[in-house]
Formats: sequence, C-alpha cells, structure tokens
Amino acid sequence: MSLSFTDLESLYQLPFNDLIKQAHEVYKLHHAVNTIHLCGSLSIKTGNCPEDCAYCSQSVHYKTYVSKEALLDTSDVLKIVLYAKTLGVTHFCLGAAWSYVPKGSAFQKVLEMVRKVYSTGLQVCCSLGSISENQTQALLEAGCTTYNYNLDTSPEFYPKIITTRTFDSRYQTLQIIRKSNLKISCGGILGMGESISDRLKLIYFISQLSPQPEMVPLNALVAIEGTPLNQEPFIDPLEYIRIVAIARIAMPRTIIAMAAGRYKMSFELQALAFFSGANAIYIGERILTTPTPDLNADLNMLAKLGMNAHEYNIDIRQ
Repeated sequence: MSLSFTDLESLYQLPFNDLIKQAHEVYKLHHAVNTIHLCGSLSIKTGNCPEDCAYCSQSVHYKTYVSKEALLDTSDVLKIVLYAKTLGVTHFCLGAAWSYVPKGSAFQKVLEMVRKVYSTGLQVCCSLGSISENQTQALLEAGCTTYNYNLDTSPEFYPKIITTRTFDSRYQTLQIIRKSNLKISCGGILGMGESISDRLKLIYFISQLSPQPEMVPLNALVAIEGTPLNQEPFIDPLEYIRIVAIARIAMPRTIIAMAAGRYKMSFELQALAFFSGANAIYIGERILTTPTPDLNADLNMLAKLGMNAHEYNIDIRQ
C-alpha cells in the first residue's frame, strides 16, 4: 500500500537518525545491501531544446556553455557505450534535448542506436521527451527496457520552473509509458528554491504511479551560469539525505539513483545516502551535460565502503 502525503510529512518530522535507520531497514528488506547499480548516460542530441526549464543548460531560451549538437552517429554512440561497459556499467541512458520524440528518420535513427546498445548486453534507457503509445512500443521492440521521464518538482512549484509545459501533461505521459511494458525511471531535482512540502509532494506523486517506478533518479541542482537558477545555493546535504530516505521508505522496491550534482557531494555524504537507501549512481564523464565525479574516485569510494557493482535487472512488477 502506498503512503499518503500525510505519512510522508510524518516521516520528515522524525529525528534524523530515526529516519535513516527506518530507511535502512526497508532497504535491507527489499534489496541486496552493499551492492550498487552502475549507470551511464550520453546526450545523443544536445541543446536547442524549445522548453524553458529554468535549470537546464540545453534550453534555447538561455545562453550557456552547452553547444548545439545534431543527433550523433550510431557508430560514435556505440564506442562510448562499449567503453562504459568495461567500467561495469549495466544500465545506459540515451538522452536527447527534445520536447517531443520526433517522427520519421530521426526516430528511426534512435531505434537503430537502441538496437546496437541492446546488442552489447546492456539495459537500455531512453530519455527523449514526451512520447506516444506507438513510439513506446517501437522502442520496446528495439530493445529499450526503461524510459526516463522526470516530474522535476511539485505541481505547485512547477510553473515557477517551467512554463512551456505543465505538470499534468507530464503525469499523463507517464501513464502512457506505464501502459507499455517499458520500465519507468522518474525522478526530480532538489535545490531549485522549492519548499519542503514541494519536495515531499514530488516523492508522493512519483510513488502514486502504479506500479511504482523501477528507478527514481534524485538530482541535486547544479546551478548553471546563464540559466535563471544560476544563483541557487547547493542543497543542504542532510536535507538531500532526508529525501533519499523518504523516497526509499515510500518506494521500497524501487532503485533510488544519485544522479546530477553528485560530483559536489562529499565521500561521507554519499556513504550516508547509500546507507539511507540509494543504490545506483551514474559514472563516466557526464550525466548528459553535467559533470560526474572522477571515475577513480568513484571506484575507490565503492572499494572503501565494501560495495560491489550489481547488474541492473530488477523488475519490481514481478
């Protein structure tokens, strides 16, 4: 049974140690402890996005460091994917700065990329924007296992961050994806100036999907020069942990991923996040356009914590 919003508020009010202890007990009950899912990502089409997301370096509305790039060649994508596999990555996401998944030759090229990545033995994720039922089926047949479509924040805070689309339209698209056999990756961004209530509502709405998402990436805002949020301070570390813990309790079987912003987190903070239920990280040079920690630092961290890479193959619907 999913938790109510009132339940999440009550969890937030717990003393910090009590909250993370409860989250750890839930984690141990449903997952192999001391294991981590290693994920990779690549921006296959960068920049020139028509959306005005206030946090995004790829929006056409802002002048940032990100250069516009056309859809990559499949051969170039495959080289990066094969290298990621040597690092232990088992889940790889192909992301594109589109508002809607395109039709025609561009989509056919994406399908070919998916087939090639799937042929390497990796779990394939796509993050391509709003999608139709027919397109979800085509991706599934090509070998895509997961579709990433974030809610970003709460319904109330959403209009302050994005005006070119609505929270309701995002949620409706998630229902379309859920009707397919694609797994869902759905998360949000913490530290955009939202309230505690906004953060809890983000977790609440994600947890209300039925079945719950297979993966929830929790991003910490990376303030990017040129975007409206470029002056936002980095999220308070213990606040981030509280949301990780609440997400773990609200979605016991879901993989909770530490995503963008992790390169600004200390070793100790990441260790505490793992204890609180986070069990996936993105490794490599970037998560689409934002940096990730140094690869050797990540590998050393996991070794010091006695954590082992684990294949991403959990389907909570089974």
